[in-house]
Amino acid sequence: MPTEVIVRIRSPRGIVDLPGTVDAVGPTAAQSFQERKSTPGIHLLTAGDNDYAISLQSPAPGDHLAALREREGKAVLVLFPGHTPVRRRLRSLAMSSVEVVPDQGVASQAAPLDLTAGREGAAPLWLLPTGVFSTNPNLPPEEVVAVRDTLVTAARWISSRRTSTFTQLFPPSAFHPEEPVRKERLSAGRATLMLDQVRAALALAAVGGEEAKRDPTGAATLRSAGLTILSHLVATSLEDRSFAPVAERAAEEIFALIDKEADHEAARPALRAHAIHLLQLRAPGLTPAQQERARALVRGLLREAPPYDELKGPWSFAMCGASEFHEGECRILMATHGFKEIPLPEGTPPSPSSWSPYRAFEAPFKTPAGEPIRIFARSASPRDENLEMGMPFFAGLLINRHAQLGAFDLRAAAVKVRQEGYKLMMNAQCAGLTTRFAISQMFPDADIYSSWDSTYFRTGPDGAVSASEGVDCFVAALRGMSERAPHDELDARIRKAQWHHAQAQVPGFSQFVGPSHPLVVARYSDVNRDGRADYYDGFLDFQLTEIAEDMQASMTPRDPGVSASQISGQAAAGLNWAAGSLNRVAQYSELWAALPGQSELYYAFHSGGFFSHREPPQDVPTGDAVRQDLGRLPAVCRYVKSQDAVGGFTVEVMFHSYLSHAAQELKRLLCAADAMRRAFDLGYLAAEEALSTPRGQRCAMLLTMAGLLEFPADQNFIDGLWSMALKALRLPEISRSAVRACITAEDHELSNYYGSRRGLNQLLGALEKSDPVTFQQLGSEDPLVGRLAEIDLGAS
Repeated sequence: MPTEVIVRIRSPRGIVDLPGTVDAVGPTAAQSFQERKSTPGIHLLTAGDNDYAISLQSPAPGDHLAALREREGKAVLVLFPGHTPVRRRLRSLAMSSVEVVPDQGVASQAAPLDLTAGREGAAPLWLLPTGVFSTNPNLPPEEVVAVRDTLVTAARWISSRRTSTFTQLFPPSAFHPEEPVRKERLSAGRATLMLDQVRAALALAAVGGEEAKRDPTGAATLRSAGLTILSHLVATSLEDRSFAPVAERAAEEIFALIDKEADHEAARPALRAHAIHLLQLRAPGLTPAQQERARALVRGLLREAPPYDELKGPWSFAMCGASEFHEGECRILMATHGFKEIPLPEGTPPSPSSWSPYRAFEAPFKTPAGEPIRIFARSASPRDENLEMGMPFFAGLLINRHAQLGAFDLRAAAVKVRQEGYKLMMNAQCAGLTTRFAISQMFPDADIYSSWDSTYFRTGPDGAVSASEGVDCFVAALRGMSERAPHDELDARIRKAQWHHAQAQVPGFSQFVGPSHPLVVARYSDVNRDGRADYYDGFLDFQLTEIAEDMQASMTPRDPGVSASQISGQAAAGLNWAAGSLNRVAQYSELWAALPGQSELYYAFHSGGFFSHREPPQDVPTGDAVRQDLGRLPAVCRYVKSQDAVGGFTVEVMFHSYLSHAAQELKRLLCAADAMRRAFDLGYLAAEEALSTPRGQRCAMLLTMAGLLEFPADQNFIDGLWSMALKALRLPEISRSAVRACITAEDHELSNYYGSRRGLNQLLGALEKSDPVTFQQLGSEDPLVGRLAEIDLGAS
C-alpha cells in the first residue's frame, strides 16, 4: 500500500500542504519518476539522504501549482505521518493533463468577470475564465486578440489603478465603504495566457508590419497598451511571487519591444523611452540579470556629454538676468570668477532687448581646442529670456530671475522659440523643477539644468547683487565643459559650487538637476503631453486630442468626446502647471511644513492625468472623511506611500476630463484645495492650534488659494476665478482682498507666500470681528463645507 505523505512549500499566500503518496524510495526513485512523469498527474523527484518519487493528488489550485514550479531545484519539506518533517531538494517536477481547480472565492476564474461593471458609459472590459481580456464575455477565444480596442481599454483600466495589481482586481470602494471587499484576482496560471494575448497583439502591431503601415498611430497605441499590461504583470510579482516566472517572461517581452522600437522609421522613440522608464520603476520584480540590462538601457537614454566635437571655434553663452540681477552678476563674473570685459566680437547678433545691449565677458579658461569661451550678458524679461535658444551663435544660456510665484514661468512658456543648434540651458530661479516639463517641451533637444530649490543670491550695500549661486554653478559647468567633462562630472562640479540647501541631507542632492538625473527628469517630463508625468504614465496614449481652455465655461461639465487618457493641448498643459504649482505652494508656505519627512521640500506632487466617472481613479486613500464619488469630483489628489520617494510619499494630481477645458488658473485652485483637504483627512498636515478645527482648515485653504492668485492680471478676471472656486468648494462668499491682506510683507520675508500660521490667526481674528456671519459659516459642522462638490453631469 503506498505511503501517504505531505509535501509542504511556502507560497506568497502562506504555507501550502500538498497531499500525495510515495511511489519509490532510494535508488529506484529516479527510475520510478521517469516511468510516471508522462502519465496524468503531478509527479515529483526529491533528492537527499533518501530520494523519493512522489505523486501528488490532483486536481490542485492553480496558484499552488505555480508556487510548486517555483520551488524546482530548491528545498521542500516532506512530512510522513507521526514523524518529524525531512528537508529534501525538489530535483524534478512533471505535470501532465493536470486539472486546475479555481481558487476559492476567485469568481474571475469560473466565469467572465465584468471589470467595469456599474460605470455609466464605460467601455466594456471583461476578464474571461481563460485569463484574457475581452470587450465581449461571449467572444470565442480565437477572436479575442483580433479586437483592437480590447487591450487599449485594458491599459486605461490599469492606469486608473495606482497601488493594486492583478492580485486584487477590485480595490476597496471609496464611495461605498459599506460594500464588502471583493477578493477576485488573477492567478499566475491564467496570467500566462494573458501574456500570450499580449504577445500576439504586439506581433500584430509590430514596427514595420502591415498593421503599422496601414495605421501607424493605432499600431503604436496598441503596442503601448501591450507594454502597460506587461508592466502590470511584472508589478504583480512583487505581491505574489507565484507570478515570478510570468514576470520574467513579461520583462523579456518588454526588452524585445525596446529593441524593435529603435532605428526604424515607424518606431516611436517616446514609447521606447517609456518602456525603459517602466522597467526602471518595476526593477524589484526583475531578475538580477534583467535589472542590470535595465540599468544599461537607462544610461543609454541619457546624453552622456555635450557634443564637444560639434562645438567649433569660440564658445558663446548668453546670460539673461532680470534687471535687478544684471549689473551685479556682470561684476561677479569679473571680481569672483576672473572674467574680463571685452568689446563685442565681430558677428555678435543684436540683443533681443533693444533697451539692454549685450556686454561681452571672456573666461580665464579656454575650449578644449584653445578657443575663447565668452558670456554675453543682458537684462531680460520673461517675454524675451529664451530667444537666444533660437540663435545658432550661442551654445547655451543661463536664465536668472525671480519666479513671481510661477507667473513669470507662465509668460516665458507662452513665447514660441525653435531651438537652433546645440544648447546647454541653466534655469536659476525658485522651484525650477515645477516648470521643467514646460522647458523640456519647448526645447526637447537641449541639455537642461533646472533649479531644485530657490537659487540664492546676496546683495551689497548699494542694493546690487554681490554674490550669485546661479552664476557660481554656471561657471562651474563651463569650466567642466572646457575639459570635455561628461554630464555626471558636470553635475559633481555644480554640486561642489552650490550653496547650502536644506535638501542637501539627501545623498547626491544637486541644486541644478541635469541630464544625469534620469529619475528626477522622468518625474517632470511629459513627452506625449497628456498631462501625466511619463514616469507614472501607465499607458502612453498616442491617439491624443488637443482641447483648448474655455475660461467662461470653466465649471460647466462637457463630454470631451475622447477617453481621459487622450486629452492633450492646453487642457493637459494646464494640469501640468497645477501640479507644478503645488510643489511651489508646499515649499513656500508654513501651513504645509508638517508634511511627513519634509516631503514639501522634495517635489512630492506630480501630474497624474485626467479621469472621469467612466474611468474613475482607484486606490485613493481618503481617511475617515465623508465619502464622495471620486469619479465625479473636479479634482482628486492621490497620496501614495513610497519607499523610493524622498519624504515617503508622492501625490498624483488628477483632474476630471469633463472639466479639462477649465482655465489653468482654476485648475490650480481646485487641485490645491483637494490636495490640502485630503492631507488634513489623512493626518499628513498637523492638526494643531488653529489647524485643528474645521474653521481653521478652511481658512488655511483660502490663504493657499489667495496666494495662487497673486499674479499680474485683470482683477475682475482674478475675482471671477476666486468666486468660481468658492462655489465649487461650497464656501461662503468672502472677499479675496480680506484674505490677501493676511499674507503680508513679513510673510514674504519668511518665504510664506501661500499663508502662515501668523496669517491664519490674523484671518480668523479679522473675520470674527468684522464678518461674524462668514466666520460662523466657516465653522459649520457640515463636513461638505470646504470640499469639492461632485459635478453635475446631467447637462453634459
